[in-house]
Amino acid sequence: MVCLGANAQTEAAAKNYDPRFHVMLETKLGKYHYSRGGFGMNLVLEKEMHEYFAWDILSIDFGGPFNIDIVSVGVKTGFRGFSPRWMDGKMRAFTSLAMGYDCGIITTAILPITARAGHGFAVSWGVGIQCLERLFVGYDLEYSTAEIDKGRYGIAHYAKVGWRF
Repeated sequence: MVCLGANAQTEAAAKNYDPRFHVMLETKLGKYHYSRGGFGMNLVLEKEMHEYFAWDILSIDFGGPFNIDIVSVGVKTGFRGFSPRWMDGKMRAFTSLAMGYDCGIITTAILPITARAGHGFAVSWGVGIQCLERLFVGYDLEYSTAEIDKGRYGIAHYAKVGWRF
C-alpha cells in the first residue's frame, strides 16, 4: 500500500500540467475590422489535456471599434498548443486556433435588429507567452464573414493581455 501511494505521488509530481478546467479572461486592443481602432474581450473555458495541449471548450468574445457603432459577439471552440517551459518552469509560449459563429450588430441605426445584424463564420488565431502561471500576453488575428451594412466584414489585429483563473 505504501509503495502504491508513493508511486501515485511521484507520477502526479512528474506531470507538468493542471488537468482541471480553467476560466480565462482576455482583454484586447488594436485594429478592429474596417481599419479602425478597437477593443475586445474574451471569456474562455479551458481544459488542459496534456502538458503541451489544451482544449478551449467555449470562448465567448465581444469586440468593437472605440466609438461602438458596430459590435460583434462570437461563440467559438478551439485548442491551444504549448511549448516546453523555461525560466524555472514559469514561462512557456503558446499558439491558439478557434472557430465558430460571429454576429455583428450596428448600434447606431434605428432599424429592426434583423436589418442591422449580420451572421457568419469566424476564426481566430493567436500566439503569445504565458509569463507567469496565470498571466499571459500575445497577439490575435481574427477573421469574420459576418456581413454587416452591405458587406462590411473583415480582419482584426489585436494585442492581448489575459489572466487565467
